[in-house]
Amino acid sequence: MLRRLRKLRRQSRARGQALVELVLASTLLFFLLAAAVDLGLIFFTLQGLRAAAQEGASFGSYPVQVMQNGQLQRVDLNYAEIVRRVRGAGGPQSSGFANLRDLDNNGVWDEFETGRAVHTDWTNPNAYIQIELRGGSNPQNLNLACPTNVRGVGMQAGGQNCWIRVTVRTDYQFIFPLAPAFGNSVRLQAVSVMPIRSSYANTPVN
Repeated sequence: MLRRLRKLRRQSRARGQALVELVLASTLLFFLLAAAVDLGLIFFTLQGLRAAAQEGASFGSYPVQVMQNGQLQRVDLNYAEIVRRVRGAGGPQSSGFANLRDLDNNGVWDEFETGRAVHTDWTNPNAYIQIELRGGSNPQNLNLACPTNVRGVGMQAGGQNCWIRVTVRTDYQFIFPLAPAFGNSVRLQAVSVMPIRSSYANTPVN
């Protein structure tokens, strides 16, 4: 009888120990799974942002002539159309991992949030779609201005040494509740830089 009781106690202890080990291992596996899923989604989101930035920069590298009363005012970027191209890079409903129509992930399409500078001022350094017209000979160090309204210079010289830089950002919301140990979201961004491709040259008058 005593032997049977001792055997039953040993079996119950072994079961209890196995249950504790299973709980600890499951917790660790859940954290690893959450991190793996979020890292995968972040990777694919960045791919979507990169494709959108390239689409905007590729289109924007062809400038437009801005006329007023039949007179050329400047050769400039078509900012509104560049933004439309970026937002539409994921399709009509922006299907994909990166919602290009709701980059701040607040449930409202960005084009309807007209009161926020980050959605209306494309030169704002904090804008979700930032468009810059920069000058310089080195695309890694574009710290010069590119004139748009000066004859024979910059945009009116075939876009010589002028570049467009498009940055697309989004606030990625973590999927798993235990994954964001340091916050609920992270800012992701992709940048595309392309030279201005223009044959327009407005030579200065002598």
